Amino acid sequence: MAELLLLLSVGALFGGALWLLFLSVSPAAAQAPGDRAGISRKALIEMLPDRRILIVMGAVSCAGFVWLLTTHPLMCFLTLVGLIVIPNKAYEILHKRRLALIDSQVPDMLAMAAGAMSAGASLMVALESVARDGPAPIKRELDMMLREVRLGVDMDIALDNLAARVKSEEMLMVAAAIKIARESGGNLSESLDKLSRAVRDRQNMEKKILALTAQGRMQAWVMAALPFGMLYALFKLDERAMAPMFHSVLGWGVFLAVCLWITVGFKVIKKIMDIDV
Repeated sequence: MAELLLLLSVGALFGGALWLLFLSVSPAAAQAPGDRAGISRKALIEMLPDRRILIVMGAVSCAGFVWLLTTHPLMCFLTLVGLIVIPNKAYEILHKRRLALIDSQVPDMLAMAAGAMSAGASLMVALESVARDGPAPIKRELDMMLREVRLGVDMDIALDNLAARVKSEEMLMVAAAIKIARESGGNLSESLDKLSRAVRDRQNMEKKILALTAQGRMQAWVMAALPFGMLYALFKLDERAMAPMFHSVLGWGVFLAVCLWITVGFKVIKKIMDIDV
């Protein structure tokens, strides 16, 4: 049994390392025309298992290691749950940070495009200048959209694909404004300039709301951390009295119930503090 767990652990860790290695490849670089190495890396990425499968495999292998070292069911369970939840939450946090960074760059991107069009450039030339001189990561998304257009994809479809990749209200507004201006034949540079100011004002309002609700969000973290801090303090004060919490089925049940209700309370407070503009 120990040998089987060891083999599963090594295989899962090797698969996770391989997945992280190929995940670091930029999708734009993998799709670059003429880049055979990029195409090969993209094909290998598509051959790898799903991210969630690899996370579960790694979590099970680490839980097996913990069982071999401690033979403690609660520690194995916490290891399994933690290693399944934490990577997904880390990926979600990094993804949200990237989307927030793109949203913060939308007003500058619109202002740059409006300035270029006011100087006499066409829409494609203005977007190419932003994709060339603009900040990352929005320049990569625009560059991918322009590549689709060069390959024959309709401009409206490329804009819809851009909005679907970014998944933000700001980019949906940008795509809708450009499509409407192209169909109606209005002054696109003026429309982009007005949209840039509107998006900037909306983002300033969101920042003010985040500042006003910062205390409530901090209360959620304090509420979630306080029971565990009290548990640690009581364990250090009297280990014998707290031993049933970690070495009995009733103690494990109480611990899991506390974790469940802390999670529910944390989610409720975060939901109350999440104000949509």
